[in-house]
Amino acid sequence: MSHYPIILIPGGIQRVKSALPPVPAFTEPLPQQPGSKPQKVNNTLIAVETAIAIPAIPVVSQWTSLPGWLLLLVAAGAIAAQAWHQITTYPQRKQKHDGEVADYPRKLERYKQEEQEHGKKVKAARSPERVAEFRYKLLLEVLSQTVPHDGNDSIATQGQAEALFGNHLSRYFSGKIHTRLTLKIPDFDYPYTPDFAYIDKGLKLYIDIELDEPYVYHTGAPTHYLGSGKDNKRNNFFNHKGWVVVRFSEEQVICYPHSCCKIVAQVIAQIIGDTSILNQFANVPDLQQQRQWTEGEAVEMAEKRVRDKYQCQSSFNLMGFNVETKQQIFKISQSNINFESRTTRTNGKNRKKKIYRNFNIFLSSQTSEIDIEESKKIFLNLLEKEPTNLGIWVKNNRSMAEVFLQNWHPIHDQKSSS
Repeated sequence: MSHYPIILIPGGIQRVKSALPPVPAFTEPLPQQPGSKPQKVNNTLIAVETAIAIPAIPVVSQWTSLPGWLLLLVAAGAIAAQAWHQITTYPQRKQKHDGEVADYPRKLERYKQEEQEHGKKVKAARSPERVAEFRYKLLLEVLSQTVPHDGNDSIATQGQAEALFGNHLSRYFSGKIHTRLTLKIPDFDYPYTPDFAYIDKGLKLYIDIELDEPYVYHTGAPTHYLGSGKDNKRNNFFNHKGWVVVRFSEEQVICYPHSCCKIVAQVIAQIIGDTSILNQFANVPDLQQQRQWTEGEAVEMAEKRVRDKYQCQSSFNLMGFNVETKQQIFKISQSNINFESRTTRTNGKNRKKKIYRNFNIFLSSQTSEIDIEESKKIFLNLLEKEPTNLGIWVKNNRSMAEVFLQNWHPIHDQKSSS
C-alpha cells in the first residue's frame, strides 16, 4: 500500500543522485610470468612423437602404398631433426628465458605503479567534493529541461485548509511559493493547476505540492484514492515535464503543517544536495506516514463525514480542529467583531481588549493542545481579511496587533473578557 506523503521525483533527477564522474580506463596489460626453464632436448616431446609415429606408419603405408620401412626412416629422420634443432637452439632459448626471468620483477613493479596511479586518479575523480560538483552540474543540465507553467490566471478556488497551509509554506519558503498557475493539457479545454508550486527560478526546480482529500465535501464523491487513474495521469504529466510531485493528505496538512513543510524541505535538500535548508526545521518533528485510502474506503469516509472529525494527536499541531469547525469559530468571532464595530469607535485600549476577546473565541472550541504562538498568527491572518473596522485596522497595523497579542495570556484574558 502507498502512504502519504507521496513523493514522485522525475527519472532524470533520480539518475543524477547515483551518477559518477567518468574516469580513464586502465589499459596496462598484466605481465605474464616466464614459462618453465627450457631443456636441451625435450625428451617428453620426442617420446610422444615416437609413440604416435610407430602405430601410424602401417596405417599411412596402407593408404599411400608406400613401404613401411621408408615411412619409418622418414619419421625417424623428422624426430632426429627435431631433437637436433632443440640442441642447436638451446643457448638462444635459455638466454631469452633468463632475460624474461630477470625482467619480470621490473615489469610487475611497473604494472603495480601504473595501477596505483590509476587508482589515485579514480579516487580523486570520485572524491565526495568532485562527485558533488559533477552531480550538481548534471542536475543543472537536467533541470534546465524542465517545462515551466504557461499561465498564472487559474480560476481554481482554494479551500480553508489550502489557505492556512499556504501561509506556512510562504513563511518557510519565502518568495518561492506560487498559486493559480496553469499548465495546458494537450487536447483538453482546462489546464492543470497545482495547489501550490515551489519554484526556484535560479535552479529551475519546480515542485507541485498537492493536498489530497478523500472525497468532495458537498457531494461525497471519491476524489483522491489509491490507484486513481486521474491522479496517476496527472502525476505522470508533471513528472514528464520535469516537475517533482509531493502529495499530502488533507489531514496531515491540517494537523501537522510544519512537519509537511519539513517534508518539502527534505525533498529539496535531497535533490540539490544541500541540507542547510533543513536548519529551520531542527525542532520540527518528522511527519508520520498515513496509509492511502482505496476508492471503497473513500466512500465509507464520506458516509462517516471523516473530514469533520480529523483527530490531531500531536501537541505541535497548529490547529487541532477541522476546516468546517474553523469556519464556524470565525463566524462567531466575526459576529462579535461586527457587533462591537457598530456600537463604538474603538480606541487603542478597546482594540486590545477586542483582539483579546476574539482571540479567546477563536480558541474556544480547541480540544487538544495547540501552539499558541502559531495560533496568534493564523488568527491575525484571518482577521485582517475581514471587511470590518477591526479587520481593516489589523490589516493596516499588523505589527501593533502582534504586540497586543504578545501580552496575551489565559489568566489576564479571562479577566478582561469577563
